[in-house]
Amino acid sequence: MKTEILQTEERAIITQINGNSALRAYLLHNGISIGTIIYKNYSPQYAGLISLTVNGKMISLRKADFENIAWVKI
Repeated sequence: MKTEILQTEERAIITQINGNSALRAYLLHNGISIGTIIYKNYSPQYAGLISLTVNGKMISLRKADFENIAWVKI
């Protein structure tokens, strides 16, 4: 999914995770799995990072890694 579709302060539920096994392991280690609710925090456009809140933890992902996650707004 494109990052522009999920705006700041919106929530989404993860439906699919694509990418290699190292990326999947990293996301799972940080609590991101299918069915998890994510909340997008403010992220400046120039930074190249996406700031998320997952299960009460704030994490940052690169935009390229975030685009490997399929989600649906809730």
